[in-house]
Amino acid sequence: MANTNGQSNGFAVHVRNVTKTFGTGEAKVAALKGVDFDARMGEMLMIVGPSGCGKTTLLSVIAGTLAFNGGEIDVFGTPLHGLKDRDVTEFRKKNVGFIFQQFNLIPTLSLVENVSVPLLINGVSRSQAEKKASELLDRLGLAGRGNDRPSLLSGGQQQRVAIARALVHDPRLVICDEPTSALDKDTGGKIMELLRDIGRSPNRCVIVVTHDNRVFKYADRMTEMEDGRVQRVHESYSQYEQKGEH
Repeated sequence: MANTNGQSNGFAVHVRNVTKTFGTGEAKVAALKGVDFDARMGEMLMIVGPSGCGKTTLLSVIAGTLAFNGGEIDVFGTPLHGLKDRDVTEFRKKNVGFIFQQFNLIPTLSLVENVSVPLLINGVSRSQAEKKASELLDRLGLAGRGNDRPSLLSGGQQQRVAIARALVHDPRLVICDEPTSALDKDTGGKIMELLRDIGRSPNRCVIVVTHDNRVFKYADRMTEMEDGRVQRVHESYSQYEQKGEH
C-alpha cells in the first residue's frame, strides 16, 4: 500500500500534466488538457473561469472523488496517481473536507448530527463526535442551535453548518465548489471572510472554485482556467485586476 500519511513535499497540492476525458469515440470530450497546478499551505486559492472550462473537474480529481486519465497529483506529498481506489478513499476521509453550493445538509438530522457525520465515518464515538460538533458550531456563531433542524436556519447559517461539517475532522485540505452562489452579496462576503481565515492557518489549504466575481477579492491567489487548461496564475487579486481579466 502506498504512503497515505500525508507528509508534505512543500505544497499542499502539486498537479502535473493531468488529463481527464469523458465519453468514448465521437462523444469523447477532453475536460482537462495537461493541467499544471500548485496550491500552498496557509492560503485560500481560487480557481476561476467560464462555465465548462474544467474548474469543477479539476477540483474533483484533486479531492480524489474522480479518477483522472494521465499525469500526476500529489496531495501533502501523497501521490494519488499511485494509490488504489480504497486507499484514495481512506486518504480523502482523513485529509479532505468538502463545502458545496447547496449545503447538502440532511434535513431530518439536527445541526450537531449533521456536523458529526465525518467523525462517525472515521470511527469516532457518537458522544465524542457530537461534543466536538457542538463546540465547532459555537465557534462559528451558532451557539445554542445544535438541536435545531437545518430548515430553521437562513442560507448563511446553513452554509456555516456546512463549513463546520467540513472542518470537524480537522482536514488539511478544504475543497469548496461555488460556496456563495446560493447566497446574497453580504452573506457571501461573510462566508468568504471565514473561509479565508480558515485557509490562512499554517496547517491548512482552502481551494475555492467560483465564477462569482463578487468574491474574487477574498482570494490570496487566483488561478484562471480556460478550455481545460490553466491559462494564468495571479499572486493576488490586485494583480488579477490590473491585468483587466474580470
